[in-house]
Amino acid sequence: MCDDCAVRKVGLFALLGALAVVPGAAGAAAQLPESSPAFAPPVQLLPGPDLPGTPSPSLRSAGPQAQSSGKISRRTLHRKLKDLARQAPGASSFYVYDIGASKKRVLFDRKEGQRRKLASNTKLFTTATALHRLGAKGRIETKAVSKGKLTGNGKLKGSLYLVGGGDPSLGSGGLNELAREVRRAGIKRIGGDLVADDSVFDRKRGVPDSGYGPSPYLAPLSGLVYGGSTYSGDPAQATVNAFRSVLKKKGVKISGKSRVGRLPGKLRGRKPTGSYLSPTIASLAAATNKPSNNFYAEMLLKRLWAQGSRKGTTSGGTKAVERFARQNGSGINALDGSGLTAPNSASAREVVRLLVAMRRHRDAARAYYRSLAIAGKDGTLDGRMEGTVAAGRCRGKTGTISGVSTLSGYCNAGHGKKVAFSLLMNGVGSYDSARNIQDRMVVEIARFRP
Repeated sequence: MCDDCAVRKVGLFALLGALAVVPGAAGAAAQLPESSPAFAPPVQLLPGPDLPGTPSPSLRSAGPQAQSSGKISRRTLHRKLKDLARQAPGASSFYVYDIGASKKRVLFDRKEGQRRKLASNTKLFTTATALHRLGAKGRIETKAVSKGKLTGNGKLKGSLYLVGGGDPSLGSGGLNELAREVRRAGIKRIGGDLVADDSVFDRKRGVPDSGYGPSPYLAPLSGLVYGGSTYSGDPAQATVNAFRSVLKKKGVKISGKSRVGRLPGKLRGRKPTGSYLSPTIASLAAATNKPSNNFYAEMLLKRLWAQGSRKGTTSGGTKAVERFARQNGSGINALDGSGLTAPNSASAREVVRLLVAMRRHRDAARAYYRSLAIAGKDGTLDGRMEGTVAAGRCRGKTGTISGVSTLSGYCNAGHGKKVAFSLLMNGVGSYDSARNIQDRMVVEIARFRP
């Protein structure tokens, strides 16, 4: 069973629909235009139950109870959720929490403390940690660094290094900007090699689920990637080859080879010849959560551990995620950043505690909330709960792997108040049935008014 927005092995992997939040935009997350540096051709998707635009069984046919838009009380909500929970697999965990209440905040719970497989709800923890550690307004730098002297006629007597920072969104726009800056620096000819430095990350291309190799659900990871990575054996080599072509179009000739290497230590502090900054971490979080992009999640996870001379690794990133969860009264057993590895687990209560804690993170709260798919409107919730009171009122993160279906997020409860919920279903036999129960639960939550 594929993850809810896993990608198929194709020639060029790209960011899914180029979804990203534009900081300061109101309402639904804005989509980056095709001319944006973060834009790349849309990926091809594996068939799966949670793909954007693939609706689960419509709530419109589930009876008037699911469609009702009338307000309900705490007692009525508890009764309705209890009835729906009885229809879910026994290996499920539910927790619904009124964030704004002064007392009696727990609206519903069932096996709320028992850890369950998260699937892509793991991304909630990854992006929360990234927004905190890297900053919602933070950006990831890719730079060009010159080695050698530049002559009066524009020849660089040495090599030019393309140094990756782990930006998952680097595309043609970014390479073009770097090439323009190289040309503006006066470089017309490179006497040495064009070298790709991907040493910000280790060389493991995947996650534990695939033995740390690439899989049909995850393009190869690298500290330097282009167009959302490729299925070549070495993404950094593919990137430097693309950069060579761009430089040539800008009128920069290269005498040497295009290869992968490491920038000499003595040049690490040198002012770059050219620099390109990724979209904000807020934008990358949205490009991760709304379409459930595995590649973005794993790249952000590695970036969490890349500090100074320390390489970004999956195992290091999971340590950072687990530490952040503990610091916020939550918890997770994290093995990767996307949820592809089945043992990623947390309880519904732990997920909700993370969601509640993120409301208190002043700089990250808004970006985190906006990174989630809007019920009935976009991302992996496009087509789900459409036409119900939950549409436009609730945001969430879906998750699907074999035997697992999850949905966690927030619903507006009026007067600026929010309800956080986590619906973790394991032992799932029918994904349509599981999603239908989840959707009906969220609709009832959306009807609640304190």
